[in-house]
Amino acid sequence: MNAGQELLENKEETSVNQQNDELDSKVAKYADLATDLEKKKKILMILMEHEVAKLEGRKVPSKITIEDMKELLSTYSFSSRVKYMRFLAEKECKKIAERRRKETKTMEREKWLIEKENLEPAEHIQYGIGHNTMVLRVRRSSILRYAYQRLANSVLYGQKLVVDMDFDCFMRKQDCNNCGEQLLELYSANRKNIYPFDLTFCNADLNSPTMSAFRRYMPNLFAPDNFITVTDMSYLDIYPKEKLVYITPYAKEPLKVYDHNAVYIIVFPFCLLRSFFFVFLMFWGLIWDFFLGGFVVNGLKGPVVLAKAKGPNSQFFSYDEYLLWGRGNKSLPLNQLLQILLEMKNTNDWKKAFSYVPQRKLVRSLDLYTEYS
Repeated sequence: MNAGQELLENKEETSVNQQNDELDSKVAKYADLATDLEKKKKILMILMEHEVAKLEGRKVPSKITIEDMKELLSTYSFSSRVKYMRFLAEKECKKIAERRRKETKTMEREKWLIEKENLEPAEHIQYGIGHNTMVLRVRRSSILRYAYQRLANSVLYGQKLVVDMDFDCFMRKQDCNNCGEQLLELYSANRKNIYPFDLTFCNADLNSPTMSAFRRYMPNLFAPDNFITVTDMSYLDIYPKEKLVYITPYAKEPLKVYDHNAVYIIVFPFCLLRSFFFVFLMFWGLIWDFFLGGFVVNGLKGPVVLAKAKGPNSQFFSYDEYLLWGRGNKSLPLNQLLQILLEMKNTNDWKKAFSYVPQRKLVRSLDLYTEYS
């Protein structure tokens, strides 16, 4: 009996060891994430879900990277993992399409160069693309040099615009990626303007998800000719409080006249979800430089932004005087908020400034006809 029990125990230990070896071999790529047995089992479960989704023909990435697995481990439901894998698959398809487009463009250019070398020299002057022209060609490098010169002038003489990067702990990875992409659009819109702002990113942690996404979308972020200030200091330690004004839709006074001597703060996005906590925080003071919070909101996270604002002066954008707003909240992306501010700074015309509001957020003429007919 003792020999039989020992044999069974040895078989059980052997089977357990074999299972552990199989687990270790399958999760070897994610060894840094598999810190315990539960993590190993969850990684194995995610890999099995990935294989099953492939067999069922669903949208999943070809492989799961370590960063993607780290994000999948933080999910707590099957549906959230399915959505994230679909997001990764769409992202991978976009990269493949972009790579094919570049390869096709390179092949077409090489073919054109070969044809150009085989052409016989013309007897007379030829005008057109690739030939003689009376118009001076303006290269992209010259346009960028002119834009960088305007940014340099804004550093010396322009108005400051501060972006607060202290909201990563309240956002998902998808929201951080979205915020990083919008920061790139913000920089692009600012650079194209004749009188741009001087951008400063405060409370910036270079290892945070938003800054990592921003650096991925803009690899030359720290190039000296970009004229962007990135610091881990707070805006309160950089700019004087007495010049700061906070813009919020719950303010009592509308922003009717643009003050070039004032410094404003605008939290992105405007959240109109009314709750007791939100209204309570409205009465806290508000004040800052042209500050757009680097924060993509989902749910009741607007109060998180307002909780950081303290001061007596607050104003709001008077949308209703110039626009017929439709259903939904009055939140706008970073680049559109920036374009509204730039237009007001340059022209002081609210109608022109609010032309950057997307038409889908406004009431259509058909809806008005249906309502009053």
